[in-house]
Amino acid sequence: MKPTILVVSSVHPPDDPRIRHKLVETLRTHAQVTLCVRSPGPASTDGIYLSVLRGPRVVRALEASRLLVVGGYDIASVHDPELLPAAILAGLLGNHVVFDLHEDLPAQLLTKPSIPGVLRPTASWIARAMLKLAERFVEISLAEANYAGRFHKPHPVFPNHLVDIPAVAASPADRDGIVYLGDITEQRGAETAVKAVAAMATPQRLTFIGRCTAELQSRLETTARDGGVDVTFTGFLPPRRALPIVAEHRVGISPLHDVPNYRSSMPTKLLEYLAMGVPVVASDLAGSRSALAGAAGIVWVPPADVASLTVALQDAVVDDALADAALAQAPDVSRNYRWPADAVRAFYLGIA
Repeated sequence: MKPTILVVSSVHPPDDPRIRHKLVETLRTHAQVTLCVRSPGPASTDGIYLSVLRGPRVVRALEASRLLVVGGYDIASVHDPELLPAAILAGLLGNHVVFDLHEDLPAQLLTKPSIPGVLRPTASWIARAMLKLAERFVEISLAEANYAGRFHKPHPVFPNHLVDIPAVAASPADRDGIVYLGDITEQRGAETAVKAVAAMATPQRLTFIGRCTAELQSRLETTARDGGVDVTFTGFLPPRRALPIVAEHRVGISPLHDVPNYRSSMPTKLLEYLAMGVPVVASDLAGSRSALAGAAGIVWVPPADVASLTVALQDAVVDDALADAALAQAPDVSRNYRWPADAVRAFYLGIA
């Protein structure tokens, strides 16, 4: 009989790439998977059971916590920091629980806009303490190796690498415009991107592929209109639909700001651009540079520096050598940076 696995998140989007398109797809052929997420649910539920959490965030978290504590599963896979107390309690009650750390939570809380600045250091300290407590009662998996310092013991690292990589169809000569892939926020440099493209000597279309709040999208559209930028927002698209659109563009952009949560991480979008043979202009952050040291097709710029980003984009869109290098490297990136499905499956089935 297949083990039963409850994958639960009351916060992440129902189609979150790591949860829905990587973890669940990895497990569903070897386990009976129930995906418990907020309404309206993911676009596709093939081969999985769906449990929808409704209501405000607090109500969703309470219901998700109840499901964790009640049990009735072989393994629960938890993805939200606010569910950590329930995950620990479920572990104390003898349930098998995995907490998957997506981001550097203590670092993230130091710049979280929803927390008053004076309270952020305290919130970060509490998060560090909770993570170290959690590893005593639940299994831990990490999305980045640099999160290991948050714990006393070693834990498996499942990098947020690539799945569903289509063949590269368009040649550099057939591409135009600049593309931004991933969640669209101020700290991820969305406004910096629009301002940089607006300042370019040669007009370029700019495509955003990802989730964006209505308020921020309205501001970005206003900035783009004032700067004469032809901007498009597609909304979130799963990788199999997003990456062919990426491949139509001349340059990818990763303008992350230098904040603690991003400083030591490696954005998945860098791999996705390069796997499609699209050169990248990216913020020069330690995690990104060290992970892709020696990779071709990347131009590094100071974070949040509109002038430097503008110059780099102007050069990149006309640099045939850069485009050819990125295209030649694409098969290696697709092969060497794959989501570790076998290791993930073995980890969960080993617990079961």
